Amino acid sequence: MALTSVYAQKEAIQTTDGLKATQTKAISLSGAIEQALRANYDQNQRDFNQEILDLNWEDTKESFWLPQLSLNLTTSDQRISRLKGRGDVGLDLRPTGSLSLGFQDYVLFNWGKDYLAYLNNKESYLRSTTRFKEQRRALRHDVIIKYFEVAYLQKLVEIYRRQLRHASFVYRFNREKVSIRKIGKQEYYQARSEYLRAQNQFQDISNQLRVSEEQFAFLLTDDPGTRYLLKDELQYNRLQIPLEDAEKIAIKNNPEILESTKDVNNARRDYQIQLRENLPLPTFSVNLGAYRHNFGQGVNTTRYNSGLAGNTIDVRASINATWSLTGRGGFFNQRTTDSFAIARQRSYSELAESRHQTLSDIQKAYYRIRTYEQQVRILEAASNTNNRTFDVILENYLNRKTAFINFSDALISAVATDAALAETYYLHTQQKVLLAQEMGLDEFPGKSFEQLGLPKGASK
Repeated sequence: MALTSVYAQKEAIQTTDGLKATQTKAISLSGAIEQALRANYDQNQRDFNQEILDLNWEDTKESFWLPQLSLNLTTSDQRISRLKGRGDVGLDLRPTGSLSLGFQDYVLFNWGKDYLAYLNNKESYLRSTTRFKEQRRALRHDVIIKYFEVAYLQKLVEIYRRQLRHASFVYRFNREKVSIRKIGKQEYYQARSEYLRAQNQFQDISNQLRVSEEQFAFLLTDDPGTRYLLKDELQYNRLQIPLEDAEKIAIKNNPEILESTKDVNNARRDYQIQLRENLPLPTFSVNLGAYRHNFGQGVNTTRYNSGLAGNTIDVRASINATWSLTGRGGFFNQRTTDSFAIARQRSYSELAESRHQTLSDIQKAYYRIRTYEQQVRILEAASNTNNRTFDVILENYLNRKTAFINFSDALISAVATDAALAETYYLHTQQKVLLAQEMGLDEFPGKSFEQLGLPKGASK
């Protein structure tokens, strides 16, 4: 009887984990990305935070460029009802107060101090907006990595299920042989040990798959316990971008470098503001006044007033400077000024560190990817060889032409090589995605990460 026929007639082994999933969902890589960007909890919260950030920036921008025009209504206390007492003594029944429309004091010129502060706020706003985009990009990358992690673990489950099927068949085969005394008990117990080892490995990798699918479900906001039928499988492609190009792009786009650059610019402006604060420079401002309508018993007037000067509108200059001689700040605020200078120098050091760290991370990721590509070439050849070897040894073992230890070694080698190859495919893809993230890119030029997913059954 042919070996395949023998396998076909054997009882299928129970490989379920005993847990009932709430649902099984078929999903493609592009579908997973779209769902995460639309429904992920963190992304939704970032969208809300962006709206709040935009509103706060509008306040900051208008308060700098435009005078504050406001409508104010003020009334005195009015009696609604009386709980105790008689007569007219107490609060009035009729409201009194004023309604005004006017401007607050508007600074015309203060030697650039308010403009430098405005530029700091603007740079912080733009950087925060960019950071939200970077976090959205990181979510997309996380989904890609997790999708292929689930695919990799599902592949491992298939590999270890095949190992368990082989081990189970040989164990049942030897159990029949030992019962009729055609093999010794030693060989029977060896087969049983191999079967139990394979079963343990299968259960372990099945558990890892469940954990990974649960993490994937949380990213997509699917129901807990969702199992996935992935429509796409990993398409292995070598990295095409040169290391020099990766470094140049990272210097311009890396999130940590952009953050440090923002800190440098803000620290420089903070230092300039402090230097100007320490000088007796006048502030030029204007009070545009207000229209005020007063109402009440016997009062009903509307007047325009601009302050102490009556109805005139004057450009004013004033100096408001304080220098400490002792105590906090040091002599003539020197310690305060030195603190801003030190903070500026520290920001330069942090920027240099970010650049150094980014280039180092690019180097490590790049050579790690190249190493995986070399390993793939070796493991593909080893996987083909080890599986052919196993088929020969299994046939020989069933025909009593080789020892059980040779069957066991061949099975372990074939499974280990297949598992290592699947892991290397996944790690290679993971590192490519992380390299793009380190470079500050959604994906490499000319190649979308969504193209890494090839529909199952399509020719590679």
